[in-house]
Amino acid sequence: MSDTTMGESLHQLMHAYKRALRQAYAEAELPLTVSHIRTLKAIRRQAPCTAQHIAHHTQRDKAQITRLLRDLLDADIIVRTPHPDDRRSQMLSLTAHGQAVLARVDTCERQVHARLSSGMAPADLEAFLRLSRLMISNLN
Repeated sequence: MSDTTMGESLHQLMHAYKRALRQAYAEAELPLTVSHIRTLKAIRRQAPCTAQHIAHHTQRDKAQITRLLRDLLDADIIVRTPHPDDRRSQMLSLTAHGQAVLARVDTCERQVHARLSSGMAPADLEAFLRLSRLMISNLN
């Protein structure tokens, strides 16, 4: 396989996947961007955590994360509480509404993943995961 073919295939896969996710989110009436959703998932995985943790995990600058967090706070999806050890910092966690929103996100993603892997054997999926993780590691 030529480099151009691999690059083009990866590019098309990435964009088709993102398009399918955005469509599923829209159909589920989730008014969040992919960046909001990545931020919410990072909070769920690390909660309670700080904005700095989220910036590091998502590889975004703190200003971007601050804007995303403001949107999520205004929508009552996350809440801030005082950091127990650092008065300058605040801890982030999901509200009950935020947990419900992420449950809807998870449902959308399961549907897209089912479409994505339709007709694929379990061994092929495992090989894809193994190879994609190796490629990501190689680039990092």
